[in-house]
Amino acid sequence: MLGIGFDINAVDPLMINMMDIINIENPMYSNYFHTDYKQDITAFLEKAYTQEIITDGCYIDLNPAAEEQEVRELVKQKVKQSIAFTRGIGSKQVVFLSTYLPMIGLESYDEKFVAQSVAFWKEILSEEEDITISLCNTFEYTPELLLRIREGVGDERFTLAIDLGHALAYGKIALDKFYKQMEPYADVVYIHSNDKERDEHLNVWQGKLLEDSGFKRIAHRLGYKKLIIKTLDKKHLVKNILVLRQNIKSLGCC
Repeated sequence: MLGIGFDINAVDPLMINMMDIINIENPMYSNYFHTDYKQDITAFLEKAYTQEIITDGCYIDLNPAAEEQEVRELVKQKVKQSIAFTRGIGSKQVVFLSTYLPMIGLESYDEKFVAQSVAFWKEILSEEEDITISLCNTFEYTPELLLRIREGVGDERFTLAIDLGHALAYGKIALDKFYKQMEPYADVVYIHSNDKERDEHLNVWQGKLLEDSGFKRIAHRLGYKKLIIKTLDKKHLVKNILVLRQNIKSLGCC
């Protein structure tokens, strides 16, 4: 399955027949819930899309592993707003970035991050029904802590999502090893490219994604996931799709 990430007000009608999934990014935008977003939901529903809808959850400044009680309450509020928005547009799956900061490099930080994250997501799931929450890698060097959090939450509604662009830029292990460790627990895969140093969200043929040996070793597996194009450039989406179909045989030929 193939999808594209869009602003809810900028879903390209010319791309509709080329994708199976519409990924709505707005809850990730800072201060989006301070806009008249309910009008966006109404306008979106009027279009009656038949594709599967997957939503991105709140992100910037919002860490579910925060220790300060007031901060955790604010994060919870924004997470629940993201989930309500997700339901509002007819989606049953929302992807949250982990916000983990590996450069801190302290075991105590890692242990608290896992424990606090597990407690937070368990609490959210105890209050929500009929929703799948997927936790996605951000700056992680390896997927180790994400795997521990998933195991600790221990709920079939709590899964992982893989961002190949983030793993390409920040991962300290080969891209195929990063992917394969998360693969059994993830159905959503975000794809974009970069220079292996910055999270640039380039078109897939730019940067170093397609030339990466690890990517080449997993390309044949990606078509069996919900593969979502997350490029900043929305003017070359058709080319992105064609290039992916040429490089990922399980998506089918162009």
